[in-house]
Amino acid sequence: MQTPARKSVFAWKRQPINDRRPVLRIASGDRRWDVRLVGLISRNRFLVTHPADDGRLVFVKEGDAFHVSTFDGAVISAFDSTVLRVVLGEAPGLELSLAAPELRRRETVRRVRRALVTLPCSLRYGTTENALRAGFTGDMSEQGAQVAIERPLPAGIEAVDMSVRIQVFGEPVTVQVRGAIRSSAQDPRMDVEATLLGLQFVDMDPTLRLSLSLYVRERLLAEADDVFATIR
Repeated sequence: MQTPARKSVFAWKRQPINDRRPVLRIASGDRRWDVRLVGLISRNRFLVTHPADDGRLVFVKEGDAFHVSTFDGAVISAFDSTVLRVVLGEAPGLELSLAAPELRRRETVRRVRRALVTLPCSLRYGTTENALRAGFTGDMSEQGAQVAIERPLPAGIEAVDMSVRIQVFGEPVTVQVRGAIRSSAQDPRMDVEATLLGLQFVDMDPTLRLSLSLYVRERLLAEADDVFATIR
């Protein structure tokens, strides 16, 4: 007698970050590259990895101008910069000018930063027994979260009840909150089958909101802040 094959359990993970140095975007005309911050040399000079196309270094010379931007999860910082030195060798890079604080443009695109956390959670979208989806958080703030689920929700669902377990000061807390669905999209990775939902929390209990706020702040402290915060 054959044993029926077990359905694999849905497991979702964020794309791994192999290099944790902060990412900067540099642009010239209609071309743009993502580079890594190597370090701040002084209050007006910093070093980044050399931009590349398909693994091949892009030709850059001293005096070239770039538009530099960085996103810390809530605020975009941007400024114009000039190449001061091209570093070649085993670790190629660019030494760029850092604009004075008053010349840097800042635009707030989110009211709060989101912590990058992967936690198992569940979403209930109806009253029937099977109106439930297991999922994983991708990021979280005290106002909302991104959640990955294996299959899309039925058409017409505008809100879900989310349940997730967090640790606050070492103590487990179960957060149950109503989430309005603000976005829905497929995971862009070709080898991953998942639907990504953007949730905005509504009607949250004040005590649970405080617990979630403390958890998110603790997680954000472990992440790198805006790369230019120390010299702004």
